[in-house]
Amino acid sequence: MTVDFDYIIKREKRKQRLVTSGILLVAVVLILGVGVTAVKQRMASQYRAAQKVAMITDMIESPNVTSTSHYLAESGLFNRRLKSDRFKNIDGYLVKTAPLEINFSLFSVGYGGGTQLPITVPISKTKTIGAFNRENGEKLPLFFNPKHEAIKKSNEADITHESRTLADLQKHVAEVAISFKEPMTYAEIQNKIPDNLLINWYWLGMASNKLSVTDTIGKVIGINANEIGQLTDTPGKSGRPTDWTSHNYPDFVAAVQAAAATRKFNSSGIDIYQDALQQIKTYPTLKQAKFSGIIVSGRTENLVQLDSQAYIYATNVGLDAEILPYIAPTK
Repeated sequence: MTVDFDYIIKREKRKQRLVTSGILLVAVVLILGVGVTAVKQRMASQYRAAQKVAMITDMIESPNVTSTSHYLAESGLFNRRLKSDRFKNIDGYLVKTAPLEINFSLFSVGYGGGTQLPITVPISKTKTIGAFNRENGEKLPLFFNPKHEAIKKSNEADITHESRTLADLQKHVAEVAISFKEPMTYAEIQNKIPDNLLINWYWLGMASNKLSVTDTIGKVIGINANEIGQLTDTPGKSGRPTDWTSHNYPDFVAAVQAAAATRKFNSSGIDIYQDALQQIKTYPTLKQAKFSGIIVSGRTENLVQLDSQAYIYATNVGLDAEILPYIAPTK
């Protein structure tokens, strides 16, 4: 009997190739599975990091802005976008404003299109510089530092007294940013602001006098009030962002500390987060805190009087809404 060794050798080689191919296929599947799992875990971790960025933004740099939700607007394997719908409280009227968007990937977390810095252009009627949101064109309320030594620039905003212009806007509610001549305590603000106006937001101000209004547009630091214009001073049970309360001053302090440790935004050589950190070191409690301005909202006929008040340095109008017969303003 003749043995065909060539056939046997070829057959064994085919078996070896099949076994090797099978092992490689299993290895590839396992590697892909491990890789996909690792990517999913990493993106879940980055999603939590994006949520923290959003929470800090909501806490310290959202003047009279409230987020209603955090959800994924875009969901790719390696790049995703966290989005939050946002509203302003204009004396009880909820007015939709530009969303907050946070882009994140395997290796980075950053702001999306909804948080680009505003544009500054002259307002046609007054020729003064105004700030407007790039996404929807809404007018943004501006704050002015009375101690800033202005260096006149083409894009520099002059001090404004816009609340008095609201006399021509009947049957509306509006928001107005008030800059004080001197910082005031929380108690002093309660005594000064008329009862027919709602306080929406408290501006921390700046430790540095080098920053002009246009240096800080879109990056002012402060704390939102509750629905009746008040802040609380209750020590938090933990430092976790998920436990923060938007109108609680100790939580605001924790958010500023977190921002100073993780973010940078330099303007005219000053990092605004480090500047804010310096402020809260001076004002660690609500009782000690002094604020350089506030945002108030109310009926336009009640806002007109603001520019005549001796303690007010400047006023600047933001959004407004028409009063409807079936929705009564808060104030």
